[in-house]
Amino acid sequence: MVRPSEDQLKKSVNIVSRWIILILFITIFSLGLYLRTLPIINSVSLGYKPYLDELDPYSNYYVVKYMLRHGPLSFWELKPPNPAATMFWYPWGRDFTTTDVPGIYYTIYFLYLPFSRSIDLMTFMSILPIVASAIALIGIYLVSREITGSDVASIIILGFAATFFLDRTVAGFIVKYTIAIMGTPITIYLFIKSLKTLDRKYFILTGLLIAYLAYSTGLYVAVYVPIYATILLLPLVIRKIEDLNKLILDTIYMSIPVIIVFIGTPIYGLSYVAKNLGVVPLGVILMLALYRAIYMQYLKKKALGVYILTILGVAVVGLLAINYGLLGLSGKAAQALGLFHVLGTLSFTIAEYQPTNLGYVVNIYGSVLVLSIFSILYNIYLVISRRDLTAFLLTLLGVIMLYVLINLSYFLSLSVIVMSMLSASFIGQLVKTSVPLFTRLRRYFSFSALISVILLVAILLSHVYIVYSYHIPAYRSHLPMIVTSGISMTLPSDSWIRAIEWMRNNTDPDSVIVAWWDYGYWITPLGQRASIADGSTINGTQIELLAKLLTTTNESVAVDILTRDFKLKPNKTYILVYDAFIVNRYGEYVFPLNWADAAKGISAVFRIAGVNIDYDIYGNNTPSIYTVGSGPQKYVKVVRNYYTGQIRIIPNWASDEVRNTLLYGIMIDGVTKLFPGYTFYSDDPQSEGVAVEPPKFQHFRLAAVFPSYIPLFGNSPNSFYEAYVIVFVYQFIG
Repeated sequence: MVRPSEDQLKKSVNIVSRWIILILFITIFSLGLYLRTLPIINSVSLGYKPYLDELDPYSNYYVVKYMLRHGPLSFWELKPPNPAATMFWYPWGRDFTTTDVPGIYYTIYFLYLPFSRSIDLMTFMSILPIVASAIALIGIYLVSREITGSDVASIIILGFAATFFLDRTVAGFIVKYTIAIMGTPITIYLFIKSLKTLDRKYFILTGLLIAYLAYSTGLYVAVYVPIYATILLLPLVIRKIEDLNKLILDTIYMSIPVIIVFIGTPIYGLSYVAKNLGVVPLGVILMLALYRAIYMQYLKKKALGVYILTILGVAVVGLLAINYGLLGLSGKAAQALGLFHVLGTLSFTIAEYQPTNLGYVVNIYGSVLVLSIFSILYNIYLVISRRDLTAFLLTLLGVIMLYVLINLSYFLSLSVIVMSMLSASFIGQLVKTSVPLFTRLRRYFSFSALISVILLVAILLSHVYIVYSYHIPAYRSHLPMIVTSGISMTLPSDSWIRAIEWMRNNTDPDSVIVAWWDYGYWITPLGQRASIADGSTINGTQIELLAKLLTTTNESVAVDILTRDFKLKPNKTYILVYDAFIVNRYGEYVFPLNWADAAKGISAVFRIAGVNIDYDIYGNNTPSIYTVGSGPQKYVKVVRNYYTGQIRIIPNWASDEVRNTLLYGIMIDGVTKLFPGYTFYSDDPQSEGVAVEPPKFQHFRLAAVFPSYIPLFGNSPNSFYEAYVIVFVYQFIG
């Protein structure tokens, strides 16, 4: 029997290894896509059709439906006085052409056209985040492969990204953010190829992708700034004049599509290139040209040092210009840098605009967070010791994303994607150090290799544990928001679906629905009725008026806001509020759970209306667990459980300042009409709840109510306690 040679053995091992890697890639990739498909599977299993998730995707649905009826160029007609645009932010309307980037609409539109005869638009849009996730996962694998040169390390990183629960990647959640998640890894991959090869085609492809991202999402900045900053430092590694000439030309080619998008897209415009982030490509090209034409020509050996000092000087001047408002920086980018809150008081009432709970990030995404920090340190070492600009790119990308994540929780999903890619640096080193322990076991032993293996095993086991403890259950229980009526528990409730169907079929086409601004993206696209405000939050003044309308205790003031400020007509105007309630069938009483509008009332609506809720809770004391409840408590009620020490802050339903408002009064009145003979309590009467009399409305009457039983206490409809999500619709009768 002929023994195979060492070369034959190596060849066989390589073939087997490639097959194992391929099988692992397909398995992990498929698992990631399956998990993201579960919202559709869950909805269909409960008898619902595939719905879009959350709120913003319905705006995209509305616009694309309009484009399908009127042609691709009709997007540019979506501005007042077009009736399709005045359905939002009634009576003023919304100019989509100047308040949004059009790329996401055209992406959906053109992708849908080949399938328009075989699948409805909503189902198609529900599938798109899965497609976007597939592209993102491929990009993450490619970036990891470029960073590490290791298939094993790349598979590990793919496993991280594939199994993490990221809301913007689940079926139905197709928003601009989804485009950013899809495009960021591929853009980073192409630019790393540009750095390694200095090949013009990679620069051009990078520029085209940055342009597409800028045309589709403001989150293009996540790759835009690190990429151009890295180009600025390329003279550190490029010394030949001809190579530098080529770099300048390549950067120009890369920047042309980016600048065209900035100038040609109304939400950016020429001013964006003159005094906002659009100036970056021109500034980088100018700096490279300055170095080539003047510094290299006249400063000789001092050229590089002076160039670095110039970059630092320009950076300082730029920061000062931003600080003093000379260089425009607005939106989430400004808030992410800690400069100011983009929406004033409104910012403090939106969860995504708050600083990130780092404890939550550590608990849920701790593996990649820790690995990314180690990777940043390792990449800093590579930058200093080897002038490795790929390492600089990754370091800058990671530092920026971690910094903005601290300031704004909105960036969590994209930060996890970036941290996953960044983790490849450290994982790659662990794999590289571990390999000899297995390939030369009899002839080789290294303590560092053993430690690397132990660390890898610990990292993988901890990741598997958290995935099975949190991430997979989160996918398994996930339902589109409208299927749960937006309540905090993943229990199906058709209250909102029935309410939307009712308003579409039982109100006049020129009717207007008044609800808290969150729900405008359900009301108009699905209910086909005008709404006062929507999730774009582009009109803070209107949201403040809406808050004052819902919280005033004077009906005359409410009527004045409706007729004078909102230009609304009696009998054509409906007020919609909702929440969840507990019904005691035998005790004949009802009390609120404060899961929806009731909770938003004290966390957001009263605050935006100008009420100092913090004073109401804490008085003039510094807010703390020891001073909670020391305020007058006109609007809130602080409930303490003296056995557990738990503190709840709930609306003070029994107070006239709450009971007589539209927001709370409608719910109190509506519940007593839905359950005649039952008493409304401010809280569980077994706790500190007190009976509350419904207010006497003169200008508003119940038009419809939509209760949905939820199995909070089990599946028996005859249980002692029952829970309902209830949507109330009241008509303004003048």
